[in-house]
Amino acid sequence: MVLSVGVATGQGAEPTGQTAGPAAPVTGPTTPTASPSTDPAPVPEWTPLIDQDFDEPAALGEFADVYPGWASYDGWYDTEGPGLYDSSRVVTVSDGILNEHLHTEDGEALVVSITPVPHVQTYGRYEVRFRTDPVPGYKIAWLLWPADDNWLNGEIDFPEAGLDPGDVIEGFSHRVNVDEGNHGWTVTTDQSTLDWHTAVIEWRPDSVTFILDGVEYRNTDPGSIPTVPMYWSMQTEAGDPAASVAGNVQIDYVRAWSYTGLASTD
Repeated sequence: MVLSVGVATGQGAEPTGQTAGPAAPVTGPTTPTASPSTDPAPVPEWTPLIDQDFDEPAALGEFADVYPGWASYDGWYDTEGPGLYDSSRVVTVSDGILNEHLHTEDGEALVVSITPVPHVQTYGRYEVRFRTDPVPGYKIAWLLWPADDNWLNGEIDFPEAGLDPGDVIEGFSHRVNVDEGNHGWTVTTDQSTLDWHTAVIEWRPDSVTFILDGVEYRNTDPGSIPTVPMYWSMQTEAGDPAASVAGNVQIDYVRAWSYTGLASTD
């Protein structure tokens, strides 16, 4: 909070005419002046790190060049195996929207993982505005993943959702130092991906918070709060889609902040 300091004012004596010699000293009460506050301004909890509105257009095949580092999974297969990450055949950017066109080509389901840069930090805030078509057999699993690739160090997934009709948005924070894939904390919403949504992860030393369109879900269990550097991987994946299925995932913006914490004013 910035304190506004006022200065008190008062009226002095009006002159009554010319006088000979120096003016007589003022002996009446003086007007006090407030001292400025010496309390330091609090440090913001979050420091801006990424603010990407996709204002730079990218035709099919250009995304990895126009947005260097944002398609670092290209050439790999997704978690479940059938989907090939290939931004060159999936991603376009126009009119401020990143579009992922999910489809099968040459017998392979084509998907993409958007990897915003800079990638790695410990704790932070992550925000994305998005929507999808119904695309049966595909899913989104947008997550924070350990930079050392050790799944036992935890994983934070939000938003995660199948793209079949009836699927809803979920969130998970995996238990640390337990079996791989153990969901220590789970959130299930009643929202599908078909409308525009704003999804936020707030990862602090003592909590993980998911926010969907302003509705908050918070976890404070230390056993499911990662403490190691992680990076943001917005994985769109294939389950077992029919070759005829195709549809779009659209992203309006992505934003990220590093965690600063609140400075003490003691």
